[in-house]
Amino acid sequence: MIRCFLISALLMISFIWGQAEDTTLSIPAGNDSTVVPGDSLPPLRTTSTPPETLQFGKPFFEYKSNIDQLQMQIDSLKQIIKIYQKQRVMPQINEKLLDLIRMPEIQNRITLQNGSVVLGEIISESADQIIVRTSIGRLAIDRNYVVRIEKESPPAAKVELLGEPFVNAYPDREEISGAVKNVGKKRADFVRVIAQLWTNTTELVALDSVFVTGKEIKYESGVITDTAIIPEQTVKFKITVPLPEGAKVSYRTYTVHWEETK
Repeated sequence: MIRCFLISALLMISFIWGQAEDTTLSIPAGNDSTVVPGDSLPPLRTTSTPPETLQFGKPFFEYKSNIDQLQMQIDSLKQIIKIYQKQRVMPQINEKLLDLIRMPEIQNRITLQNGSVVLGEIISESADQIIVRTSIGRLAIDRNYVVRIEKESPPAAKVELLGEPFVNAYPDREEISGAVKNVGKKRADFVRVIAQLWTNTTELVALDSVFVTGKEIKYESGVITDTAIIPEQTVKFKITVPLPEGAKVSYRTYTVHWEETK
């Protein structure tokens, strides 16, 4: 028993001694590096040139040339902007054109069940929905929610006769009196009432006209007149129409003419 224990101890010591002696690092074939027993790190390289010490306050890269180049580009952009601002001119746009841009010539007024009103142009419609182009974009409206669709025109002047004018007939003339009213939403300028006198065979006997006396307005052209009628204003007029000798008047027609001027 003791002999077996001594033999095992000797074998263990021999194994440990052999492992301690085999410490050479294996290098793959084709590598000429020196094998260093007992160390896996490569040998430390030495240099004869001492490292340069960075002075205090000195940058470690050259940036002055880059800053100069950037400053040149900034100055160039400033000059371009100055030239652009001098050459920029605001285009002249007619006021009527602006009105057309703000509001289409014909719009639709769509009333919904909840009382809301949508103003816009109907560009397509089907049995189920209506597509409306508005100032905020296109809207799709379910027909089940639509109560009423009406045409709505942009604000404009509209002058109408109030009833049938009164006629005083004389052998050589007719004096026609009446009144007109601006039922539109804009001022009517240079309002003129025209009277046409006809025979029973639809032949024109005579005609004449008169500018109404309304609100005095000074226009951009410098012209000042009192022939304008503001919205909801009513003014009277009187036209004297000379008659040719022997003329027989059967009926009369009237036309109201006006302009919209700035």
